[in-house]
Amino acid sequence: MKYTVTVFICSKTEGTQTPHRYFHGSLFYIRLRLAYYGGYSWCLCELTEYVTGLEMLDKHQVEPQLSTGSPELDQLIGGVQRGLFYFFYGDKALMETLFQHMTVQALATNNRGKPIVVYMLLGNYRKERTNLGLEELAELMEDSGFHMWEALQRVQIFTASSADQQVLLVEGLIRLLMEEENVSLVIVRGIYKLARDDPRIRNRHVVYEEVQQSINSLRNICAEKRIPIVASGRDSEAKTKRKPMPESSLFLRHCANVIIYLRKRGRVSKYNRAFLIDHPLKPLGSVEYHYRVDFKLGRETKPFRMSYQEMVDKLRKEFQAPLRSENRRTAFDQLVQAWSDELGAMSYAESFKMLDLMILVSMLENRGLLEKLSDKFESLERRVTRLEDASM
Repeated sequence: MKYTVTVFICSKTEGTQTPHRYFHGSLFYIRLRLAYYGGYSWCLCELTEYVTGLEMLDKHQVEPQLSTGSPELDQLIGGVQRGLFYFFYGDKALMETLFQHMTVQALATNNRGKPIVVYMLLGNYRKERTNLGLEELAELMEDSGFHMWEALQRVQIFTASSADQQVLLVEGLIRLLMEEENVSLVIVRGIYKLARDDPRIRNRHVVYEEVQQSINSLRNICAEKRIPIVASGRDSEAKTKRKPMPESSLFLRHCANVIIYLRKRGRVSKYNRAFLIDHPLKPLGSVEYHYRVDFKLGRETKPFRMSYQEMVDKLRKEFQAPLRSENRRTAFDQLVQAWSDELGAMSYAESFKMLDLMILVSMLENRGLLEKLSDKFESLERRVTRLEDASM
């Protein structure tokens, strides 16, 4: 059973009983928020809803879920559900690839339009470098049917290199959520890394408190907004024959709803393997997984003539204008005429990618050479005609 409570908070300094702030959520969430706003003297609680556990389970199962980009991993964890905290740990390269695929999946248009993905990079670069893998991410976006620049503009990147900066990221996320209602995913690389890698030597207990405070605040905000959190962490340094545990395993095991360990493939394995360590609904287990790229994921259905005109205008501005050769710019105009003549046949073609542009450059080069040869041939033909006329 779950009680949902609306809490109205009044400040003891105002001297009135007019509430100026309220929260709506579970009793556990309300206790956390009241602890955060410790300067308030009293509150009014109103029981607004009574929900059974079975109703909550049915509600979560019918909600649309995000994909990890891997059919096997989706089957193992049941997809990425809204409002839950997913914690992955294991090999660093596996995390980077996973988050690239999840970012692309979360950028797909939903019922509220084109969403935004928040990507947080945490870590002290003097201890360990944390990279976004921008080139691989951009290539994956194009392969999935997105316009690269438009999709990258919808990825909001936050960075922090110390624990106190990690606390400030939560305030930055709050400001973003006030401006953007359609945030589909929050990704946090190295969520507990700064607890160990913070450059401060003294008062290490303050560092741990700041990291844990930021994680709790981030979890509460995203749970309130029904935004899933996907975070990564490192293995524990403790040696064990079993699956390794993450850094601060007790704290993260308490905070995270779903915990998954990723391990590189062995000598006899075809793919990498994922182990489900903890999940509120799914049975624990493991599976080998691979990724599947959906080339139609980011494609918008537009009239072909409109898409064609947009592409030509973009090529004129970004490709034809910078060309150094006037002959090639003229050849481009002639190709546009040829494309327009064959617009019906071109409607069956795929959209332009890097390989298409490379082929286009080759076509323009060949077209320019043909124009030069044609001019020389016509000049020679005129000279031969004059010589023939003179001899007669």
